[in-house]
Amino acid sequence: MTTISTPVLRRLGSALLLGAISGALFLGVGSRFVMRLFALATTRSAGFTLRGSLNVVFAGAIAGAVGSVLLIATDRFMPKRLWVRALSFAALCYLIATPGFRPSQLLVFALFAPAFLAYGVVLEVFWERFERSRRLTSA
Repeated sequence: MTTISTPVLRRLGSALLLGAISGALFLGVGSRFVMRLFALATTRSAGFTLRGSLNVVFAGAIAGAVGSVLLIATDRFMPKRLWVRALSFAALCYLIATPGFRPSQLLVFALFAPAFLAYGVVLEVFWERFERSRRLTSA
C-alpha cells in the first residue's frame, strides 16, 4: 500500500485552496460580471438572483481548484520567468475552457479573456510565493 507524505498533501491542499479562492474571485465573480456585460451589450434582460450568483461563484471556485491541479501538473514544463509562466498558464486555462462558452460568439470570448488572464496570473504569482517560502523554511 502506497502512502502519500504529509508535505505532499500539504502542498496539494495549499494549491487547491489558492485555486479555489482565486477561482471564486476571478472565474466566479468575474464571470458574473461578464454575464452582466454580455446582457447589456446584446440588449438582453439580465436576471440577477443571489442564488444564481452564488452558483456561478461556487462553479468558479471548483474550476479554480481544478486549475490548481493543472498548475501543479504543468509547472515543470512552463517557462522559468514568472510573468511569462503566468501568462502561459492563463492562456492554457483559457484554451481549455473556451469550448464550454455558450453562446460561442466573439463577444463572449473577448469578455471572458480578462477573467481568465487575472485568474491565471494571480494563481501563478501566489503559487510562486508559496513555493518560495516553502523552500526557504524547509532549507
